[in-house]
Amino acid sequence: MGAGAYVHIPFCARKCSYCDFCTVQYDSALIDEYHRSLKREIEMYSISDTVETLYFGGGSPSLYPVELLNDLLMHLKSSLRTEIREATIEANPWELERERLQEWRKMGFNRVSVGVQSSEKSILEICERPVPSDLKQRLIMCREMFDNLNLDFILGLPGEAESNVRANLELIGAIGPDHVSYYVFDSDHETELMSQVHDAIIELPDPGILERLHDLVLESLGKMDYKRYEISSWAVDNRECLHNLKYWRNEQYLGFGLSAGGHIDGKRYVNTGDLRRYHDLIGRNLAPVSEFTQNTVIQELFEALFMGLRLAEGVNLSRSGYPGELLDFLISKIRVYLGEYLSPDYRVLVLNEIGMDFSRSVFQKLLDIKEEMEIAFST
Repeated sequence: MGAGAYVHIPFCARKCSYCDFCTVQYDSALIDEYHRSLKREIEMYSISDTVETLYFGGGSPSLYPVELLNDLLMHLKSSLRTEIREATIEANPWELERERLQEWRKMGFNRVSVGVQSSEKSILEICERPVPSDLKQRLIMCREMFDNLNLDFILGLPGEAESNVRANLELIGAIGPDHVSYYVFDSDHETELMSQVHDAIIELPDPGILERLHDLVLESLGKMDYKRYEISSWAVDNRECLHNLKYWRNEQYLGFGLSAGGHIDGKRYVNTGDLRRYHDLIGRNLAPVSEFTQNTVIQELFEALFMGLRLAEGVNLSRSGYPGELLDFLISKIRVYLGEYLSPDYRVLVLNEIGMDFSRSVFQKLLDIKEEMEIAFST
């Protein structure tokens, strides 16, 4: 089983008000320095697994100069053992230009993930996110040039209404992407948008309306033959995102760049999100890590649960290799706390439809079970 590699490109022309990712204002001088540090960081890692998926996220990787993207791809392939099955680049709609698309395809990217978020201009204007007037034409061009395309949408931004959601679904039907990610807006993060909500400048949609619109999304994507394989992800023709599956199955992956994280041999790390510190640490030949954990068996087990329960396939505990006494304790607690949310086979933990819709409650109860297990097995 191969590993994945994530590369964070933090540069953006602007920051959308809903965004809580680590971003940096686009500047060519900063990009050159970041590129040099990124290559040095890649050289610091050596793993026995073959890297089979690459994912360039951000930020706005689609803004990164094509010659530097190509240089990074070549550097990854020369520094790590690779047999690439899937190489994804995230893109903004306004950066979908024919020449760029041709260059990405030529250098080896075989999957594009486009952050549409909404097809409604008024919603995106509230979120300080521009949208090209020829959005549909750009997406069609991308669809014609790449045979593996994902479109991202967010449900629940200010101004959301049934007409907007239906327009998004019509766009999906017209473009025919292989993969759709439809996320419910997470209001828990400290963003500019949430600051405006707290100051009563703008309002978020009513939760009851959102619940109905979410049902509309589920029903409509199902009618279009999209299979929901993860809480917020749908695919046709077995085009699940191979890289994201490595996260959700708690497999091995490396993370390079500002704020990127990795999971290798039970070790989990997160890089600093401070650009100056990132350069300083790499300049001293130190990994730019701000958080590092050597997981215990219980931590690994619960990380596998937190990630794997997002998937329609769930988590097969009979194949997990964890100690039997841990699994017996876990299953007994799950029967008590989570029985209504899970399928009846407790060796294969799968969220039922209710569990999918109330996954946050499930994960909170899992934290309670984890605490009980750590106390019970502390000696």
